[in-house]
Amino acid sequence: MCLRDVRALILLTAGAAVTSIVPPRWDAVMARGLQRASEKLFPARIRNLGEMMARVLPHESRPGDPRDTALDHSVMRLEDMLGRTRGLSVRGWHPEIEIEGLEHIRSALSRGRGVVVWSMRFSSATVLKQAFYHAGFPLVHLSRVSHGAPSATRVGLGIVAPLYCRPENSYLADRVSIPMDGSVSYINTLKRHLRNNLCVNIFGEHTGRQNAPGTLFGAQKQFALGAPSLAWAEDAVLLTACPLRTGPVRYRVVVGEEIPVDRSIGRKEFARKAVIEFARRLEARIKSARRIGKAGRTGLRQTPSSAAANRTKSHEKNHKAPRPRIAVEISRSH
Repeated sequence: MCLRDVRALILLTAGAAVTSIVPPRWDAVMARGLQRASEKLFPARIRNLGEMMARVLPHESRPGDPRDTALDHSVMRLEDMLGRTRGLSVRGWHPEIEIEGLEHIRSALSRGRGVVVWSMRFSSATVLKQAFYHAGFPLVHLSRVSHGAPSATRVGLGIVAPLYCRPENSYLADRVSIPMDGSVSYINTLKRHLRNNLCVNIFGEHTGRQNAPGTLFGAQKQFALGAPSLAWAEDAVLLTACPLRTGPVRYRVVVGEEIPVDRSIGRKEFARKAVIEFARRLEARIKSARRIGKAGRTGLRQTPSSAAANRTKSHEKNHKAPRPRIAVEISRSH
């Protein structure tokens, strides 16, 4: 056991204890409190992050003060941890979630070959899983055995990591883990799920065993080839998705149009081309997330009023997992 394991255990268990007492209706109030606390407790961290963003992001993609973007990021991380600790309690976490682009998933699954969801980690990964679950498409999620573990100790891997993952697990069709020894046997499990016409979720910003470059704001960044390679190998549909925080305990999950899988070319060649498209979409989403964050602070709503008439609330009952307070679908192509 190391100090980081102890700190993580205290954070998770203490957070679960507090949120088991505080009713969920206070979550938005707590989220706003986290923003004020971030400004007071972490001024240097926020300032340094803002300065880094000012250097990296072009001016047109960061309207307003980069420090505001850094503050958004800090609050987003704190709210994600609030959601995880809330998810450990019997009350669960019930954020408001809008889902945009579900028609792409329905169309993809109608082909019967499964869907690889190539995700972008913009805010809460738990929200992404909740959104798909309540839309009727629970994800098969790929993660490392060490996901959520501060260290590779027995306590980190055996206690902290399972606690960290528990709030997500009830929303998943399966969690497939990449073992510590680096073996690739998990790929066969993913392929089996695709052959059963399920949605396999893989986050795309990481590097992996095989990588290819994509351009992000004029700079080269390496991306893992796993998601597009899997889609090519199984002739599955390849989609992108990302969760965006639009306000306190309020999110929008955007499912993008498919990236056509070209099996007339080799796997690696296709995967490299797909990475270029993923990087393009990632850059567009970064700009979009920045605009949404600015609107959230000024109290503006990003959803057009004309879409309000098309909104429907989810009324799923008798599920083992709790449902979000409001689940909204917006039909719009992206």
